[in-house]
Amino acid sequence: RKLGAIEIEKLVQEALRGTSGSREVQRILDCLCRHYIESQEQTLKKGGLIGLASVAVGLEKEKVGRFLSQLVTPVAGLFKDEDARVRYYACESLFNISKVAGFEIVDHFNAIFEGVCHLYADTDADVKRGVMVLDQLIKDIVTTSPHKFKTKEFVPLLVKMTQAKNPFIRQLVLSWVHVLLKLEELMLDMVQFLPEYLEGIFDMLEEKQSRDIRHNADTCLEALLKGVKASLDNKKLEIISATAGIVVRCCDSNDSCSACRRLTAVCWLNDFVEMKTTMAED
Repeated sequence: RKLGAIEIEKLVQEALRGTSGSREVQRILDCLCRHYIESQEQTLKKGGLIGLASVAVGLEKEKVGRFLSQLVTPVAGLFKDEDARVRYYACESLFNISKVAGFEIVDHFNAIFEGVCHLYADTDADVKRGVMVLDQLIKDIVTTSPHKFKTKEFVPLLVKMTQAKNPFIRQLVLSWVHVLLKLEELMLDMVQFLPEYLEGIFDMLEEKQSRDIRHNADTCLEALLKGVKASLDNKKLEIISATAGIVVRCCDSNDSCSACRRLTAVCWLNDFVEMKTTMAED
């Protein structure tokens, strides 16, 4: 397999030196997908995943961007393969592709994030280790290239994933919210879309199985409230108006497991009143 990977890298590099380089690279990609990735044989799928990563390495950072869709889509598609080794190889392949692509991989963030969420709930230990390494790489890339991140496109997927009941997916979602809120360029965007996903974060305060999830949800809510307070007055009023009803709903629960959610919601309402009072006085 290693020899095959090196051979594919060489083929790609030779193709790029020719006059019809892009066509030749496309032909290599089509061959790998048709005969390997789409095969029913697990060994061939794994070979195809190694091959796609080798194409990325051969293209190098300068030219990989134009082929990223043809690299990311088939690899992410195998995140749901029934064979654990194929899923592991898919993690490894996308890690190597992302490493070559750098900030350009952020254009495909949603497809990657959805796949990573799926694998965070995986029962195979090797797959879990592999997806954690991939996730950290994507976090590092987004942290160093926040200008590439499209918050508006991410929020609908975030809303969907906050509804997940699996504790590993919940931890992943909260870790990403925490990362995005730490980035000055993205924090205001995250606060702007707060009405869409706030209730999902509040609901995680009711997590019965994991104290860490409750703690991390509380940390995210603290950061979000700070973001609201740091907003310009006109934006602040818009956010308060759009989220007050959500926060009131979070106050209204008779479940004994909801005490933390109710208390946090009451604190939010108190801060909302204080902010509006201060703005009225000014």
